[in-house]
Amino acid sequence: ILIAGCSDGTIKHWHVTSQKCMHTITEEGNQVYALDYTADASHFATGGRDSTVRVYDEATKTCALSLGSSFDRHAVGHSSRIFSVKFDPGNPACLLSAGWDNTVQIWDTREGRSVRSIWGAHVCGDSLDLNGTTVLTGSWRPTEQLQLWDLGSGEMIEQVPWGGAHSGREPCQLYGAQFSKGGARDWIAAGGSGSNEVKIFSRAKKSAVGMLTMPKGVYGLDFANNGKTVAIAVGDSTVRVVAMPVAATGEAVTGS
Repeated sequence: ILIAGCSDGTIKHWHVTSQKCMHTITEEGNQVYALDYTADASHFATGGRDSTVRVYDEATKTCALSLGSSFDRHAVGHSSRIFSVKFDPGNPACLLSAGWDNTVQIWDTREGRSVRSIWGAHVCGDSLDLNGTTVLTGSWRPTEQLQLWDLGSGEMIEQVPWGGAHSGREPCQLYGAQFSKGGARDWIAAGGSGSNEVKIFSRAKKSAVGMLTMPKGVYGLDFANNGKTVAIAVGDSTVRVVAMPVAATGEAVTGS
Protein backbone atom coordinates (compact mmCIF):
# COMPACT_ATOMS: atom_id res chain seq x y z
CA ILE A 1 0.00 0.00 0.00
CA LEU A 2 1.20 3.51 -0.88
CA ILE A 3 -0.31 6.53 0.86
CA ALA A 4 -0.27 9.96 -0.81
CA GLY A 5 -1.32 13.42 0.35
CA CYS A 6 -2.61 15.82 -2.31
CA SER A 7 -3.04 19.55 -2.79
CA ASP A 8 -6.80 19.09 -3.19
CA GLY A 9 -7.02 17.97 0.45
CA THR A 10 -7.31 14.27 -0.26
CA ILE A 11 -5.31 11.39 1.23
CA LYS A 12 -5.30 8.34 -1.01
CA HIS A 13 -4.36 4.74 -0.25
CA TRP A 14 -3.08 3.03 -3.39
CA HIS A 15 -2.56 -0.67 -4.05
CA VAL A 16 0.80 -0.55 -5.80
CA THR A 17 0.58 -3.85 -7.69
CA SER A 18 -2.84 -3.22 -9.22
CA GLN A 19 -2.37 0.60 -9.36
CA LYS A 20 -5.87 1.04 -7.92
CA CYS A 21 -6.94 3.61 -5.34
CA MET A 22 -8.33 1.64 -2.39
CA HIS A 23 -9.59 4.51 -0.21
CA THR A 24 -9.82 8.31 -0.21
CA ILE A 25 -10.05 10.65 2.77
CA THR A 26 -10.85 14.32 2.20
CA GLU A 27 -9.78 17.16 4.48
CA GLU A 28 -12.19 19.84 3.35
CA GLY A 29 -10.57 23.18 2.52
CA ASN A 30 -7.08 21.89 3.20
CA GLN A 31 -4.01 21.05 1.13
CA VAL A 32 -2.02 18.08 2.46
CA TYR A 33 1.75 18.58 2.36
CA ALA A 34 3.05 16.02 4.88
CA LEU A 35 2.41 12.42 5.99
CA ASP A 36 4.03 9.96 8.38
CA TYR A 37 3.15 6.60 9.92
CA THR A 38 3.79 5.29 13.40
CA ALA A 39 6.40 2.52 13.48
CA ASP A 40 3.70 -0.16 13.70
CA ALA A 41 1.63 1.48 10.91
CA SER A 42 -1.46 1.59 13.14
CA HIS A 43 -1.85 5.36 12.76
CA PHE A 44 -0.70 8.07 10.38
CA ALA A 45 -0.48 11.85 10.70
CA THR A 46 -1.06 14.62 8.17
CA GLY A 47 -0.16 18.31 8.00
CA GLY A 48 -0.85 21.04 5.50
CA ARG A 49 -2.17 24.47 4.66
CA ASP A 50 -4.65 24.84 7.55
CA SER A 51 -1.91 24.63 10.24
CA THR A 52 -3.56 21.59 11.86
CA VAL A 53 -2.00 18.18 12.50
CA ARG A 54 -4.44 15.27 12.24
CA VAL A 55 -3.86 11.69 13.41
CA TYR A 56 -5.82 8.92 11.67
CA ASP A 57 -6.55 5.33 12.61
CA GLU A 58 -5.20 3.24 9.75
CA ALA A 59 -7.72 0.42 10.21
CA THR A 60 -10.85 2.59 10.22
CA LYS A 61 -9.47 5.50 8.13
CA THR A 62 -11.07 7.93 10.61
CA CYS A 63 -9.53 10.97 12.29
CA ALA A 64 -8.65 10.00 15.86
CA LEU A 65 -7.11 13.31 16.92
CA SER A 66 -6.93 16.89 15.63
CA LEU A 67 -4.10 19.04 16.96
CA GLY A 68 -5.22 22.59 16.33
CA SER A 69 -3.33 25.63 15.16
CA SER A 70 -2.28 28.56 17.32
CA PHE A 71 -5.09 30.57 15.71
CA ASP A 72 -7.22 28.79 18.30
CA ARG A 73 -6.57 30.95 21.36
CA HIS A 74 -7.05 27.91 23.62
CA ALA A 75 -4.31 25.88 21.93
CA VAL A 76 -0.58 26.04 21.29
CA GLY A 77 0.40 24.97 17.79
CA HIS A 78 1.33 26.18 14.34
CA SER A 79 0.44 29.58 12.89
CA SER A 80 1.22 28.76 9.25
CA ARG A 81 1.52 25.90 6.79
CA ILE A 82 2.95 22.56 7.95
CA PHE A 83 5.40 20.84 5.61
CA SER A 84 6.69 17.93 7.68
CA VAL A 85 5.35 15.55 10.34
CA LYS A 86 7.37 12.82 12.05
CA PHE A 87 6.48 10.19 14.65
CA ASP A 88 9.11 9.12 17.17
CA PRO A 89 9.89 5.50 16.13
CA GLY A 90 10.44 4.54 19.76
CA ASN A 91 7.43 6.38 21.21
CA PRO A 92 4.25 6.48 19.10
CA ALA A 93 2.74 9.07 21.46
CA CYS A 94 5.44 11.58 20.45
CA LEU A 95 4.79 13.40 17.18
CA LEU A 96 6.79 16.27 15.69
CA SER A 97 5.67 18.81 13.09
CA ALA A 98 7.31 21.78 11.40
CA GLY A 99 6.63 24.41 8.76
CA TRP A 100 6.61 28.03 7.71
CA ASP A 101 6.16 29.51 11.21
CA ASN A 102 9.79 28.73 12.18
CA THR A 103 8.77 26.26 14.90
CA VAL A 104 8.96 22.54 15.49
CA GLN A 105 6.01 21.48 17.64
CA ILE A 106 6.45 18.41 19.85
CA TRP A 107 3.06 16.82 20.48
CA ASP A 108 1.97 14.28 23.09
CA THR A 109 -0.90 12.48 21.38
CA ARG A 110 -2.07 11.03 24.71
CA GLU A 111 -2.65 14.54 26.05
CA GLY A 112 -3.67 15.98 22.69
CA ARG A 113 -1.44 19.04 22.96
CA SER A 114 1.96 20.50 22.16
CA VAL A 115 4.26 19.96 25.14
CA ARG A 116 7.30 21.78 23.75
CA SER A 117 8.37 23.98 20.86
CA ILE A 118 11.68 24.38 19.10
CA TRP A 119 12.11 27.81 17.52
CA GLY A 120 14.37 28.67 14.62
CA ALA A 121 13.89 26.15 11.79
CA HIS A 122 12.15 27.34 8.60
CA VAL A 123 10.91 24.02 7.21
CA CYS A 124 9.47 24.05 3.67
CA GLY A 125 9.59 20.35 2.81
CA ASP A 126 10.24 16.89 4.21
CA SER A 127 13.26 18.07 6.20
CA LEU A 128 12.42 16.99 9.76
CA ASP A 129 13.75 13.79 11.32
CA LEU A 130 14.38 12.21 14.72
CA ASN A 131 17.06 9.83 15.93
CA GLY A 132 16.70 8.97 19.62
CA THR A 133 16.66 12.34 21.37
CA THR A 134 18.25 14.26 18.47
CA VAL A 135 16.03 16.25 16.11
CA LEU A 136 17.27 17.12 12.61
CA THR A 137 15.92 20.12 10.69
CA GLY A 138 16.70 21.42 7.22
CA SER A 139 15.67 25.02 6.55
CA TRP A 140 14.92 26.82 3.29
CA ARG A 141 17.34 29.71 3.76
CA PRO A 142 20.84 30.62 2.55
CA THR A 143 22.66 30.14 5.88
CA GLU A 144 22.33 27.91 8.95
CA GLN A 145 20.34 25.43 6.88
CA LEU A 146 21.12 22.19 8.73
CA GLN A 147 20.70 21.98 12.50
CA LEU A 148 20.53 19.40 15.30
CA TRP A 149 18.36 19.92 18.37
CA ASP A 150 17.76 18.21 21.71
CA LEU A 151 14.26 16.71 21.91
CA GLY A 152 14.02 17.02 25.69
CA SER A 153 15.06 20.65 26.11
CA GLY A 154 14.37 22.09 22.68
CA GLU A 155 17.87 23.60 22.67
CA MET A 156 20.15 23.55 19.65
CA ILE A 157 22.95 20.98 19.84
CA GLU A 158 24.93 22.14 16.81
CA GLN A 159 24.91 23.66 13.36
CA VAL A 160 26.05 21.33 10.58
CA PRO A 161 27.98 23.63 8.19
CA TRP A 162 26.87 23.29 4.59
CA GLY A 163 30.11 24.61 3.15
CA GLY A 164 30.79 26.44 -0.11
CA ALA A 165 29.86 29.85 1.29
CA HIS A 166 32.99 31.46 -0.17
CA SER A 167 32.99 29.62 -3.49
CA GLY A 168 30.85 32.18 -5.28
CA ARG A 169 28.12 29.58 -5.79
CA GLU A 170 24.49 30.30 -5.06
CA PRO A 171 23.62 28.96 -1.57
CA CYS A 172 21.60 25.77 -1.20
CA GLN A 173 18.24 26.24 0.54
CA LEU A 174 16.93 22.94 1.84
CA TYR A 175 13.73 21.07 1.07
CA GLY A 176 14.85 17.64 2.29
CA ALA A 177 16.92 16.31 5.21
CA GLN A 178 17.04 12.86 6.80
CA PHE A 179 19.08 10.62 9.08
CA SER A 180 20.23 7.33 7.55
CA LYS A 181 18.27 4.22 8.44
CA GLY A 182 19.41 1.08 10.19
CA GLY A 183 22.37 0.59 12.51
CA ALA A 184 23.85 3.65 14.19
CA ARG A 185 22.25 6.10 11.73
CA ASP A 186 25.59 7.88 11.37
CA TRP A 187 24.79 9.75 8.14
CA ILE A 188 22.67 12.73 7.14
CA ALA A 189 21.41 13.36 3.61
CA ALA A 190 20.15 16.83 2.65
CA GLY A 191 19.36 18.75 -0.51
CA GLY A 192 17.50 21.71 -1.91
CA SER A 193 17.29 24.49 -4.48
CA GLY A 194 19.54 27.40 -5.39
CA SER A 195 22.78 25.52 -6.00
CA ASN A 196 20.65 22.35 -6.53
CA GLU A 197 22.97 20.27 -4.38
CA VAL A 198 22.52 17.09 -2.39
CA LYS A 199 25.13 16.25 0.23
CA ILE A 200 25.90 13.31 2.50
CA PHE A 201 27.28 14.27 5.91
CA SER A 202 29.14 12.16 8.44
CA ARG A 203 27.84 12.89 11.93
CA ALA A 204 31.16 11.78 13.42
CA LYS A 205 33.25 14.05 11.17
CA LYS A 206 30.63 16.84 11.19
CA SER A 207 31.34 17.47 7.53
CA ALA A 208 30.19 16.47 4.05
CA VAL A 209 31.72 13.27 2.64
CA GLY A 210 29.94 13.38 -0.71
CA MET A 211 28.11 15.85 -2.95
CA LEU A 212 26.21 15.85 -6.22
CA THR A 213 24.85 18.79 -8.21
CA MET A 214 21.49 18.20 -9.83
CA PRO A 215 20.16 19.92 -12.99
CA LYS A 216 17.28 21.36 -10.97
CA GLY A 217 16.26 21.67 -7.33
CA VAL A 218 16.10 18.71 -4.92
CA TYR A 219 12.60 18.49 -3.46
CA GLY A 220 12.69 15.19 -1.57
CA LEU A 221 14.98 12.36 -0.54
CA ASP A 222 14.80 9.07 1.33
CA PHE A 223 17.33 6.53 2.56
CA ALA A 224 16.82 2.86 1.77
CA ASN A 225 16.11 0.79 4.88
CA ASN A 226 19.55 -0.84 4.59
CA GLY A 227 21.20 2.61 4.48
CA LYS A 228 23.15 1.81 1.30
CA THR A 229 21.34 4.07 -1.17
CA VAL A 230 19.42 7.35 -1.23
CA ALA A 231 16.52 8.19 -3.56
CA ILE A 232 16.49 11.83 -4.68
CA ALA A 233 13.46 13.57 -6.22
CA VAL A 234 14.57 16.37 -8.56
CA GLY A 235 12.70 19.20 -10.26
CA ASP A 236 13.28 17.66 -13.70
CA SER A 237 10.62 15.03 -12.87
CA THR A 238 13.27 12.36 -12.29
CA VAL A 239 13.99 10.23 -9.22
CA ARG A 240 17.66 9.28 -8.97
CA VAL A 241 19.02 6.48 -6.79
CA VAL A 242 22.46 7.27 -5.37
CA ALA A 243 24.92 4.87 -3.74
CA MET A 244 26.23 5.85 -0.33
CA PRO A 245 29.96 6.55 0.13
CA VAL A 246 32.04 3.80 1.69
CA ALA A 247 33.78 5.45 4.64
CA ALA A 248 36.51 2.86 4.90
CA THR A 249 37.73 3.38 1.33
CA GLY A 250 36.78 7.01 0.91
CA GLU A 251 34.86 6.28 -2.28
CA ALA A 252 32.91 9.16 -3.76
CA VAL A 253 29.14 9.21 -3.93
CA THR A 254 27.89 7.90 -7.27
CA GLY A 255 24.45 8.03 -8.84
CA SER A 256 22.32 7.34 -11.85
